[in-house]
Order: sequence, then structure tokens, then C-alpha cells
Amino acid sequence: MTKNEIRHVRWVSISNQRTGEVIGSHVKVARTFWQRFKGLMGTTTLAIGRGMLFPHTNSVHMFFMHYPLCVVYLTRDFVVLRRVVLKPWRIGPIIKGTYWILELPEPVAKQIMETDTLIVTGMIDIDDELN
Repeated sequence: MTKNEIRHVRWVSISNQRTGEVIGSHVKVARTFWQRFKGLMGTTTLAIGRGMLFPHTNSVHMFFMHYPLCVVYLTRDFVVLRRVVLKPWRIGPIIKGTYWILELPEPVAKQIMETDTLIVTGMIDIDDELN
């Protein structure tokens, strides 16, 4: 999918091209200002397979979060620039060249390496819940 196509869907599935593994089967695309602002704040857990994708973003914070996240910094073409695990109340680094940021459950970090390419597939008719 192109970045413009992704901005028009609510949910995507994301897999790792290197391993063939699906790393996020139900990833919400933060399409609006409010969705980008709120992100995952206020949630108490993030199930394996769930996540959030932020377009045109190069850094995130973990204020008001209750659990650590795997945060993946991606180019426009979904090449992994950096993958970090951020704990609550931390600020992530600003990574030059980042266009997308992907937030996933912490254990998924083991499945992603720098320079991996992620494949994004659109989804429809998915319930609008994260948990």
C-alpha cells in the first residue's frame, strides 16, 4: 500500500518481509489530529497483534502510559531505521529520516531488526477498539 492509501484506512496488518511473520494483525492508523494526540494514552494493555501507526511523525512520548511499548521508526517505504522499547513516562529519540512510527506490544521487539522492511496491508470492517 502507498502512504496515501494507508491514510484512508482505519486498520492495517503489518508483516516483516525478512521473516514473513505478521507483527501486527490489527494496527490502527492514527488518521486525525485527535487520534495522533491521544495515541494509546489511557489504555492499560496492548494485546499481541494490536498496535498503532502514526504517519508523518518522528518521535513519540510515553506520558500517561502504564506499560512499555516497542516503538519502530520507519522511512516512507517502511524500512526500519530504529527499534526501541520505551517505558512509561519516557520520551523517544528523534530519528532523522523517520516518516512513520509504529507502536506495538513490547515482546514484538524481538521480531524486528534495523534495516528490515515491513509490508503493510489494508483492512476493512474491523471493530474500532484497541483492546
